[in-house]
Amino acid sequence: MSRARNALLITDPNRLISYGRLVTAVFAVIAIYLDPTQPIRYRTEAQDVLAVYLALAILLVALPIRRPVDSPVHFAVHVFDTVILGWLAFLTNELTSPFFSFLPFTLLAMTVRWGFMGAMIGAVLLEGVLFAIGIPDILDGESELNFLIIRTVYFLVCAVMLGYFGAYRESSRERLARLASWPMDAGVGDRRGWLTELCGHSGAITGCESLTLIWREQDEPTGFIAHWRKEGLRLLPLDPVTFRSIFAEARLDFMDRTRASLLQPDEMAALTHVLDALDLPRPLPHDYAVRSGFSGLRFRGALIVVDPDGRPEDALALTEIIAARTGSELEHVELVARRADSARAEERSRLGQDLHDSVLQDLTATSLKLRSLAARQPDVAPDLKAIEDLVTEQQRRIRRFVEEQRDFDADQPIDMVADLRRQADLLEKKWGVSVAFDWHGRSTHLPRNIVEEVIALFSEATANAVRHGASTRVALKARRVGSALELSVSDNGHGLGRTASGVGPVSLRSRAIQLGGSIALDDRPDGLRVTMVIPLEEAA
Repeated sequence: MSRARNALLITDPNRLISYGRLVTAVFAVIAIYLDPTQPIRYRTEAQDVLAVYLALAILLVALPIRRPVDSPVHFAVHVFDTVILGWLAFLTNELTSPFFSFLPFTLLAMTVRWGFMGAMIGAVLLEGVLFAIGIPDILDGESELNFLIIRTVYFLVCAVMLGYFGAYRESSRERLARLASWPMDAGVGDRRGWLTELCGHSGAITGCESLTLIWREQDEPTGFIAHWRKEGLRLLPLDPVTFRSIFAEARLDFMDRTRASLLQPDEMAALTHVLDALDLPRPLPHDYAVRSGFSGLRFRGALIVVDPDGRPEDALALTEIIAARTGSELEHVELVARRADSARAEERSRLGQDLHDSVLQDLTATSLKLRSLAARQPDVAPDLKAIEDLVTEQQRRIRRFVEEQRDFDADQPIDMVADLRRQADLLEKKWGVSVAFDWHGRSTHLPRNIVEEVIALFSEATANAVRHGASTRVALKARRVGSALELSVSDNGHGLGRTASGVGPVSLRSRAIQLGGSIALDDRPDGLRVTMVIPLEEAA
């Protein structure tokens, strides 16, 4: 059976249809020769028409039309098939003609060529022929309405059944094409961006309403849950406490099987519980879901597809393929991230060493010379002492940067507010203007690298205010709004950050975008206000 199936699958559809037409014509000739049909007065005409059809069938086998199987050129041939077979039925006792059993050949051939659309158009052609023959037959005094009704319904049922197989074939072809066009740029950009693209592509393949992706570390109960709907993606981290509590209460580990399976009612209830606990949209009562696990060197997880299109057995196969591919993508992204972190750490270490051996030594020499000059020039000693303090502060910052490259705990949280207050005092001394800092809310602790980025944003904005806006007063404000930082810099100048080309603070905007944030300028008569929003997760 397997060999027979493969032999049929590799057969050229054009040749299959041509040989089918030839077999139909040959057996029609044999049948009409052995048992001539009624009425006798049209026997010669029927034989002539059948001879023409046999000649056409032989010609199309000997000289096939060299066009693709779904080319519109073949439509004219199938119209001719329908007309010839319908004419034979009309000449041989109309509705009771044995040639009616050959008419579905057109329906079969058009379905092979054009799938669902071919089945529907073929049904229209057959119904037209049927009514063209049947209505005069009913009106000639010998009513054969039962034949007309039965044959009409028969052709319609055949069209629907064949249309189903045509639609299934087209759907399978589209899904295979989408699987083959899997996004290949995983790891490029931020995690949320490529996860949104990956889940959206998976949703298009399966035709699902929603999709849930859960994954965790192999050795630690920490991970993420990504919930995708057509409206967008929500990505939530799962710390050990949340992970254990949710899945312990659900009494279900969605990642314990690598083969796809349908979720049973108790498992659907557990899934609903998990989504409710994380404030994510739950599936509808009539939805069904398919899940498949995956496991790799670093991660293990599960993909849960809710209410996919098509047959459940197809959804099982697709979900298993997509889950395996998603698991490999997560491993790939983790590998890329580790390699990038390693390269970044190596480059930062080299940069720190270069700063220590060049800039830091130059600043130390500058500080010593300023101290010596102040001792020889007492009248300008206060000004020189202020400059020396600025140089010393820069030394301190550079030295701390160098030490961070050697310190594996450099990303430990520190008091951001205290550091920002010290930075405001330093900026006031550096630029000789009034710099005030105001923090709204409770004190917060953030990783040192993020605090340094915020300090750099405030420093750049203050420099723009003084140099380009001629400001004498700058107000720095910061507050934490949910999982983001909102930073504000207001001044009393005339156009903070306006460059000669009028395109705004390019360096400041670039730095904010690199952190995944946004920047807005508010021109006012009394100065300019720059507002920056930095999402902490993206910045980290």
